[in-house]
Amino acid sequence: MTPRKPASPVSPDKKKIEVGSFFLETLTTGMYENPFHSIREYVQNSFDAIQDSIRAGILPDSEGRILISAEGTQRSPSLSIRDNGTGIVESKAVSTLISLGASRKTPSRHAGFRGIGRLAGIAYCTTLRFTTSAQGELTATVVEFDCGMIRSYFSPGAEPADIRDVISSTTKTSVLPAKEEEHFTQVDMVGLVNLGVEFADFQVLEPYLREVSPVEYLDSFSYADRIRRFVESFGDELPTVHVETKQKRERKAIHKSYKNHYPAGKGVSKLHDIEPVSSKENGWFGWIGVSNFPGEISDGTVAGIRFRSRNIQIGGMSIIQRLAEETTASGSDRRLMTYAVGEIFVTNPQVVPNARRDGFEDSEAWRIIRKELKSVVVKRVVKLVRAASGTRSAIKRISDAIDQLTKRADVEEFTEEEKTEIEATIRERLKELASPTKLVGADPKDVSRLTSNLKELAETVAKIPVAAAKTQSTEDDDDAVGTDTEGENEDDNQTPSSGNGDSPDGENDGSSGDKATPHEIVFGILREELPDELATKLAHKIVEALKSP
Repeated sequence: MTPRKPASPVSPDKKKIEVGSFFLETLTTGMYENPFHSIREYVQNSFDAIQDSIRAGILPDSEGRILISAEGTQRSPSLSIRDNGTGIVESKAVSTLISLGASRKTPSRHAGFRGIGRLAGIAYCTTLRFTTSAQGELTATVVEFDCGMIRSYFSPGAEPADIRDVISSTTKTSVLPAKEEEHFTQVDMVGLVNLGVEFADFQVLEPYLREVSPVEYLDSFSYADRIRRFVESFGDELPTVHVETKQKRERKAIHKSYKNHYPAGKGVSKLHDIEPVSSKENGWFGWIGVSNFPGEISDGTVAGIRFRSRNIQIGGMSIIQRLAEETTASGSDRRLMTYAVGEIFVTNPQVVPNARRDGFEDSEAWRIIRKELKSVVVKRVVKLVRAASGTRSAIKRISDAIDQLTKRADVEEFTEEEKTEIEATIRERLKELASPTKLVGADPKDVSRLTSNLKELAETVAKIPVAAAKTQSTEDDDDAVGTDTEGENEDDNQTPSSGNGDSPDGENDGSSGDKATPHEIVFGILREELPDELATKLAHKIVEALKSP
């Protein structure tokens, strides 16, 4: 039998390739773990349209607006997202809005570029409506999706259908009159259902918007200007847009949640400074907040170092936590990441957010950045947190020392040794407070207060006199007087004191005059090699030992 000649490979007929309706489930409920991410997708699309409008000269810089409105009734709420971006021209509007994964955006210029986020709202409302108009046109195009009918196509037990047939049978289009000067896109999620009902609860929606949106910092955030200047020095910019919510007549501007202090652990995390971090070569920059790091920050919208692409948040704190987990065998540094706040802006065009926008696609560029982030950012946060723990102990130790010294200074006079020791301790504590490397994360107000207290204490101690030291002969006279008084010594031929302040051997004891005391001499020698406090203690012990028989 003659063997059959292998057939040449051929491509299958594209008409036989079927994309079923269950694929829509992956693009809606299966795409985002958090329902609110669908709102982020619409904000992101509005942001891109506004940036395009600014680049085209249609809209002045800083004039971009996104208005998010809650409408309808409590039982059947709706949400509307409207922007003043470029809009879509009538000739392309329908094809653009019903296409799946066919976006013509580019990742180098746009935050969104896959063309699938537009469908995210299908899972959470009864009707999803897009209305758009471009400048110079007198019409606005309306594309409306029947979301309930679409969801029925991928419900359990449903017969699979071609995705094109599903879109065609569940979508309606129309045209409305518009003003020639208008340019906008509006997304209406009509009749919110399931988890989408929470979209109309602004107590839940607004914190989410502050976390993810490309908006400005609060004016009250002390380090906003420094961050902007740092970004400019890096040769980049932070693109922002004005986002506002509206419920009935109440409007509220949305800003990032960063502020000067946050509830943390059992205390308050107070920012005292920020540390810029960057790698211009590999395309990222950012900042780390420096605080007293008392514990895990409870504000979930800012805790941890956050990542942003085109100023839109990517993922949450989980990215930095995963990086920290990889730095040690036990992964113990992961928990410390929630003690800090900060942002990393990724500008490298080769680093692209993944489709879910909870991280970045694996690439050589992202692997290089990951390695840098572990050594530069993760290790720095760990060092700051651990150093702050030592600082808190040091501040408490200094505060306790001031209390003790204040009690010791509540006297009418000191001995020479006591005064020298207290003054040396004050100098040592002041030196410690003046060293920023020893007190990482200390509250400047606490440092200033303690420094002021020590200086006041030093002035008080300086004014307290030193008691005149008794000479040996004086001590003998005292003993003799005491003995005579008690009638126990009958010897009247004792050698009298010279009465000139000299000791019996004729040497000055240093309690008066210009000569240094033995304690001062020994202290002067020891302080050349030792800290003042330790030198004082050793000098006192040495002098006392020499006095002993």
